[in-house]
Amino acid sequence: MSELFSNDNIFLNVNVNSQNEAIEKAGKALVDSGAVTDAYIQVVSTFMGNGLAIPHGTDD
Repeated sequence: MSELFSNDNIFLNVNVNSQNEAIEKAGKALVDSGAVTDAYIQVVSTFMGNGLAIPHGTDD
């Protein structure tokens, strides 16, 4: 999982217009890094509660 925490995968001061756009950008970064496939992003729930949602990979 440490490969996900390189400088290439940390984004600061990113402007988005919605929660969905933020999720899409974060999900694209995971796909671009090879951590997950686009198909995985489409089927995995990103809801965590209290207005927080995060795309996530797996260590499989």
